[in-house]
Amino acid sequence: MRARLLILALGGVATVLGGASAAAQGMVASFFAAHRGGALLWPENSLLAFRNALALGADYLELDVHLSRDGEVMVIHDPTLDRTTTGSGPVRERTRAELAALRLKDRDGTVTAEPIPTLDQVVALAVAGKRQMLLEIKTDEQRRRYPGIEEKVFAVLDRHRFTPFAIVMAFEPATWRRVRELRPDARAGALYSARRLPATGVTLELQSLREAGVTFVGLEQTRVDAEVARDARLAGLTLGVWTVNERDAIERFLAQGVSIVITDRPDLAKAALGR
Repeated sequence: MRARLLILALGGVATVLGGASAAAQGMVASFFAAHRGGALLWPENSLLAFRNALALGADYLELDVHLSRDGEVMVIHDPTLDRTTTGSGPVRERTRAELAALRLKDRDGTVTAEPIPTLDQVVALAVAGKRQMLLEIKTDEQRRRYPGIEEKVFAVLDRHRFTPFAIVMAFEPATWRRVRELRPDARAGALYSARRLPATGVTLELQSLREAGVTFVGLEQTRVDAEVARDARLAGLTLGVWTVNERDAIERFLAQGVSIVITDRPDLAKAALGR
């Protein structure tokens, strides 16, 4: 299993078998990532979502992590609990046990039976499902980095022998630089929203990332076109585009040769890839 995963993780692009789909018509094959497990299909960042995404065949689970008050790496997008859980206030002010007692809400606010997962639980699912992971390290509600979160993330990944199969990424350069400093052997990723990356500066930024040892770049979809996809390949970077939830847009990025399409609708990406 480990050898198979290593080939998948480090091989760049893979052959994706399919019928008359965008990916099967002669262009570079791509992967798809279930964003927050598939946030338009199931409660986001829930064990239910991650299990269903794996069953669907997602190549990557995409998720977000914060630290609890007692230093547990928790899987949740927001720095506060109000939007997605039955709790309120900052994640960092609750212990793991207190967070475990809360329940996740669905998109319409309906309370589900799903708890807030720990990173340990989600990595265990990814290992069992033989899939990879896009792991975003977040900041707290005051946009401060969590002290020692990078070390704690790698402690979990290493415990499962999963570090080669995870891309550890962040919007904050200080975070991905810390990832590079701690573990030069790991795959570090830099994320950019449209407002943080001028359209005229994409190519230069890709080159500087490669020089810094970053191997993955995740761009908001309005900053991605065929030229950017080509430039990323030339720079030796894996390019992820987020968050793409329409079938025609998914097919367009596949045709442009984007490496990883990150989507809240992994079912549409699977169909577009003809799997």
